[in-house]
Amino acid sequence: MYHNWLRSFHAVAREGGFTAASKVLNIGQPTVTEQVKSLELTFGVELFHRRGRTVTLTDTGQQLLGFTQDIFGHEEEAVGFLTAARDLKHGRLKVGGVGSPVVMELVDHFQESYPDIQLNIFIAHGEEMLKSLIDFETDVAVLAHVADDPDLYYFPYVRSEVVLFVNTDHPWASRRQVRIGELAGQKFILREKTSTTRQTLEKGLAAAGVDLGDTLEINSREAVMEGIIRGLGIGAVSELEYVAHERLRAIRITDANIFISFYVVCLNSRRTRPLIQAFLKTAEGIAAINGTPPVQK
Repeated sequence: MYHNWLRSFHAVAREGGFTAASKVLNIGQPTVTEQVKSLELTFGVELFHRRGRTVTLTDTGQQLLGFTQDIFGHEEEAVGFLTAARDLKHGRLKVGGVGSPVVMELVDHFQESYPDIQLNIFIAHGEEMLKSLIDFETDVAVLAHVADDPDLYYFPYVRSEVVLFVNTDHPWASRRQVRIGELAGQKFILREKTSTTRQTLEKGLAAAGVDLGDTLEINSREAVMEGIIRGLGIGAVSELEYVAHERLRAIRITDANIFISFYVVCLNSRRTRPLIQAFLKTAEGIAAINGTPPVQK
């Protein structure tokens, strides 16, 4: 009871009249008048000086406004905060992914459209990244593999060819391409067995009946690059993740269709949240430009 009376008083005081207050509160003007009158009669006070349609606060009313400002002023601030969040004028989005170049390209486009949104970026392996989505530690992610799951919403974002890279002293350094059969017996430096790039390459090799030579396994992208620079073997990487270096040369495999598909993923139950939805639409736009229509799997 008192809450509604005080709310009507506060609205009249802020808006300078009963009619204006009724529009703000979205209730009838007679209701506002009755609630303020009830407040005055119950406590035997006069809160407004009434001169026709004009009202001004009495000394008691002015003091009461100080209290209601603490109550309803914070409510107005809260509504303003939520409105700004709805309109994407502020907020925080947690973005994850398995490949920083792919993720950062998408983040760059998103920030152009929504510069006031704060982004937290988390890069990890696929299983860890998926777990962070399920645990609500990440809002949306870019993954290289997604299993069919009704709890997930996802669509293909971009496809990237797997390329080889060697150091400048390697016999292939002057070549731009090789055939997959030429990889037989070659010494490679590969990431760990859970690496999507490694799994994709090994699947292509198996389909072609090609066996590599000795392999050195390293669980760090930077260490793999250092090993290639030092001539310890041949490396493989998604073309989107290849970083040019004066001591490295990239080489394509011409006769095998070896590529990685990256997907934008979120929880199905959260896909309509304003910030997540805005990020998905940004990704869909880029996917369309890249020629990978955003059709849910």
